[in-house]
Amino acid sequence: MSFAVRRVVTGHDAKGRAVFVSDGTPPKTIVSPAGYAVSELLWLDGPPTTPDDGRDRDGGFDLEPPPGGLSMRVIQIPPPPDDAPDEERWIRVATEEPERPGMHATDTLDFMVVLDGEIVLGLDDGEHRLGQGDCVIQRGNSHRWRVVGDRPCTYVVTMIRPEPDTDGAGRVVGVSAPGATGAPGDGSWRRLVAGSTADGKSAALFDDAAPVVYRPGTGDVSLVELWQTGGPVADPEQGGDPEGGWELEPRNGGIAFRAIEMPPGLDSGDAGWHTTDTIDVDVMISGRIELALPDVEPVVLGPGDAVVQCGTHHKWTPVGDEPVRYFVVMVALRR
Repeated sequence: MSFAVRRVVTGHDAKGRAVFVSDGTPPKTIVSPAGYAVSELLWLDGPPTTPDDGRDRDGGFDLEPPPGGLSMRVIQIPPPPDDAPDEERWIRVATEEPERPGMHATDTLDFMVVLDGEIVLGLDDGEHRLGQGDCVIQRGNSHRWRVVGDRPCTYVVTMIRPEPDTDGAGRVVGVSAPGATGAPGDGSWRRLVAGSTADGKSAALFDDAAPVVYRPGTGDVSLVELWQTGGPVADPEQGGDPEGGWELEPRNGGIAFRAIEMPPGLDSGDAGWHTTDTIDVDVMISGRIELALPDVEPVVLGPGDAVVQCGTHHKWTPVGDEPVRYFVVMVALRR
């Protein structure tokens, strides 16, 4: 069972010029003989204040980041043995409920995307099967996981720990709760929003295509809003769909979870160059794309590759004849 994670990190040299700082396997990567693997793309001890915040840590893999912090990891889980009993097929965790193997909850807002293989999300309302490109937003609710099929499942998960004593300014995003009155989206990205019902049970509150919020014209870029926290995260249940027009940076200094599609042959010219006051982690789903920085040789990324973008001026250009699909988590800097 192979597990190869490529992470490109951008930054600035001593003269302030945008550069590629590293390109390779993250140093905090572990692969077990049984096929389990994890690689840490980004760790924040708290809200970032500069583009260079975040570090590669020593030691173990804590389940949750510190209050106000964030973790983003690539995880591979092998399928259970063919003869395993149904209840033993769930991925076991130390904090699980005694009578339901694998069922647990964390005090975090989580974004999860399947890169390869298939996995089942178990909630109180039943089982939800997920495949490549499917996205899940979990909001502090009880859940469990089990891999299905005959090959491992590889996915990326971002865990955001609520910030203590934050005023939550602007944290309500959108005009309706997901799954309440929101209309199904017209995009190709499946989004499952999990949460807790009035009786405290976990359920899929929304499971449909996420809405495309920006598509200038036929054959152009499509941008899909998967989630916006709307401000510093004060509660795992925070966020939703933003109202109004499209904005490049996360709303109200929060965190944006987005998906992007680009057709082959697209060249945005000089208009494609941009900079944001954020730390971004972009992860490729399919296709190949060139990442350019000013005055340095560009890099080309393929499926599964990740980029940690640290406030650099940059431009994206599809390469080859296949459409490009990738997602990004954008974390606004706290100035």
